[in-house]
Amino acid sequence: MEIAAFYENIRTGAEHDGIPMTEAVASLRGAGLQGLYVSCESTELYADELAETVRETGVGIVGLHAWVHFDRDAEEARRAVDRAAELGTDHLLIVPVRADHDFEKLIAGVKEAAAYGKSRGVQVCMEDLDQADSPYNSLAGMRNFLDRIPDLGCCFDTGNWIMHQEDETEAFRELRSRICAMHLKDRAMTPIHADDAGTKILDGSFRYPVPVGKGILRVGEILSGAGDVPVIVELYGYSPAHMLEGIRESVAWVRNRIP
Repeated sequence: MEIAAFYENIRTGAEHDGIPMTEAVASLRGAGLQGLYVSCESTELYADELAETVRETGVGIVGLHAWVHFDRDAEEARRAVDRAAELGTDHLLIVPVRADHDFEKLIAGVKEAAAYGKSRGVQVCMEDLDQADSPYNSLAGMRNFLDRIPDLGCCFDTGNWIMHQEDETEAFRELRSRICAMHLKDRAMTPIHADDAGTKILDGSFRYPVPVGKGILRVGEILSGAGDVPVIVELYGYSPAHMLEGIRESVAWVRNRIP
């Protein structure tokens, strides 16, 4: 099981602390970090920095992620697949969106993207999305996509079942056969730091990001049945001043709970 972290989270912490990405990633490697999970946008904006970080630290790219606007650019998904192939990773998470939320057109777009990914040796996958207006913010929503798109993988996000307050362990058992990677995200009812950004769920309450293992979610139980898939710790919304510390704690917690 490879342990990775979001490049963008690391970069938030490195920028706040005034250190180069090579230093931040090298330090996290010492805690057990093995891979980087990078947005397609970052591969363009920070191409030289990313190449230097991979070269100097030996921490490679385990996957890419991208928001894909199917109503704006018909080729956006294909370009993301091509970028993943160019960078040597076989994993691409897409977050499919349309301004009109047309479900059938989303299905058609994702189906084409997954087929194109298969032709290029890239597993295209989706996650459960923690947004109130998303058609896949629930187990039923994810099943709608997975059942209709056989080539689509599931990137299981432990912390995104909060919208409908669904049980993350039940969702894991239901989707286990389609999971190709996992985002490890934990939540708390109250923030640790004053500038932690909470996510508003459908009942109007908030859930806050915390280092993996310090929240209310049963991440350890899920890890015990995850098998050999990449796991990516995630801390979007966490205090920038504590970001690198939070990633380090998360990585160490995960490392200590896998064989």
